[in-house]
Amino acid sequence: MDGDGSAFASLFLRHRDRVFVHCLRLVKTSFEAEDATAMVFLEAWRCRSKIRLVNDSMLGWLLITATNVARNKVRSTLRYERLIRKLPQPQEVPDHSDWVVETVDEDRRSQCLQQAYRSLGRRDQEIIALCVLEDMSTAEVSALLGIPTGTVKSRLSRAKQRLAQLMNPQDRFQPEPVPLSPEEEMP
Repeated sequence: MDGDGSAFASLFLRHRDRVFVHCLRLVKTSFEAEDATAMVFLEAWRCRSKIRLVNDSMLGWLLITATNVARNKVRSTLRYERLIRKLPQPQEVPDHSDWVVETVDEDRRSQCLQQAYRSLGRRDQEIIALCVLEDMSTAEVSALLGIPTGTVKSRLSRAKQRLAQLMNPQDRFQPEPVPLSPEEEMP
């Protein structure tokens, strides 16, 4: 077998099943047995010049090597499992997907609101800014703008309706326009 690939292939085909079954007795799963079998034949190829034959057969050497490989694999697995058990348990992390969805929705609503607010007329922006955003009373806004309180209330109502329409253009309901009072018609 001194470097002869076809001789090694023949050896592999002749003994692989017996080596696999032997490995399967020594490890937990068939996957581990397959790995061990592959490592046995890798060792056989690597150490081909040092192998001792018994009765002109390599089977004994392969089975002893399989036992050693399987034991090493089991020991390695046990060391790994012990190490894993020593590690601190991961802390439970809350699912942040809901927060991400809310943040994205808030950003969209905020952008939509800003766009709708910018498309309002100057008077509507002014009344929304003072009454809603700055939380001033209608009496304070009335005094500030020099218009009656009733006018402030009607402008605020109309501005809110326009803003709502701009925010939800798909809404089919459109409230009846409120007629302007004489004070509102003046610039």
